[in-house]
Amino acid sequence: MNYRYLIAILFVALDFFGISQTTIWQNDFENPAEWTLNVSTGQNDIDANLWVISDAEGGVAAGGCGTAGNGNKTLHVGCQGTWCVGTGATYNAGDGGLGFIYATTNKRAVFASNISTLNSQNLSVEFDYIGIGQANDDFGTVIYSTDGGTTWTNLQTITPATTCANGQGLWTHLSIPLPVSCENSSTLRIGFNWKNSNDGAGTDPSLAINNVKITTNIPPDPVANFTLNDNQICQNYCFTFSNTSSDATSYSWDFGNGNSSTLENPQPLCFNLPGQYVITLIACNNQGCDTTSQNVTVLQAPFTGLEFLNGQITSLQPNALYQWLLCPSLTIIPGATSVEYTPPINGAYAVIVTLANGCSDTSDCIQINDLGIQEQVSSLGLFPNPGNGTFSIDSKLFNSCDITVFDVTGRKQEILWEGNLITIVTASKGLFFVRIKVENGAEKVVSYLKE
Repeated sequence: MNYRYLIAILFVALDFFGISQTTIWQNDFENPAEWTLNVSTGQNDIDANLWVISDAEGGVAAGGCGTAGNGNKTLHVGCQGTWCVGTGATYNAGDGGLGFIYATTNKRAVFASNISTLNSQNLSVEFDYIGIGQANDDFGTVIYSTDGGTTWTNLQTITPATTCANGQGLWTHLSIPLPVSCENSSTLRIGFNWKNSNDGAGTDPSLAINNVKITTNIPPDPVANFTLNDNQICQNYCFTFSNTSSDATSYSWDFGNGNSSTLENPQPLCFNLPGQYVITLIACNNQGCDTTSQNVTVLQAPFTGLEFLNGQITSLQPNALYQWLLCPSLTIIPGATSVEYTPPINGAYAVIVTLANGCSDTSDCIQINDLGIQEQVSSLGLFPNPGNGTFSIDSKLFNSCDITVFDVTGRKQEILWEGNLITIVTASKGLFFVRIKVENGAEKVVSYLKE
């Protein structure tokens, strides 16, 4: 036999892609009675070719070269008639209309019993074959029936195979996906159709089939997994998710707080109440589901309420760390780290509260307007300002003044009176606030810079 055509054959390594393969039906042609041969599907002349099951074209594993008489039966197209030469997968291509050979052929060979694919999906029909023939004129086709052989449908034309170096056919493996209509069927049948014209052109081998089977490509079981930015956060903060599940097509999240999601990667999850929570992910595909869970902790956040009473602002969160701020810039007031703060002047103030668990929050700004200190009383003033810490007040009002000095943290400072001079005792330099109150109740706070 001569073989001329070279083709590229694509082999799909299912295991490489993580897909397991299960055979649900197979046949190796060792029992010819299981097949119905030479059913006419069109014109068949007196010298029409025949489907034969024998080892005249011996079966060889894919990758091996054609041989004969090895005891391994195959289904193959052979010739008949006076002009038939050779055995095995050799065929009569006709005489092109000269009137000596009449070899037009349209015949099929089919498995004679129903094949069950119940509860099976992702099906393929697979087989080993050799064959060249003549494209579009002398060729084989894979056919299938879903109604027990009453009607047949073409699945795919079998492409010409290649040859070995010795000129024999190279046995090649072919896998063809079956349509969804073949799934979950109790009346599936598989067959092969051979057609050739009488044009006299064509190349042996005709077609030989071996080791036919139906397989299901089963996706791997899903594996559920996810990571979190942390397993412990403060109240009112959020967890972020990264779904690292594999081989899943759908997801179901339970966040342990009454909320859920079916997104692959949900939005950040924020908890308003402290406590212990269990976050659960169920990842599924057609094979089933897998579940994983992680325990998380939401820590108590500090209470940031403030109270203003008797000239002092008090944080209502006990047993914490405090840092008072000047609003609206939220500038830190150095040294103001007590639960209470005495504001030296009217303005807005806030506090950062930090608990022992590390959770921290900033209060809203509280506006203080009722200190009674008037910033603009034209008859009162300090001289000199800036100065070295000693200053005087307008002599007309001096004897009626009540003087109190505060640093920027709100701490009251010791002062000395010497005549009409007042001295701030501390050696510290910087900005101070001098509160001046006169007999008529008018008050004023004056900023004083000690150099």
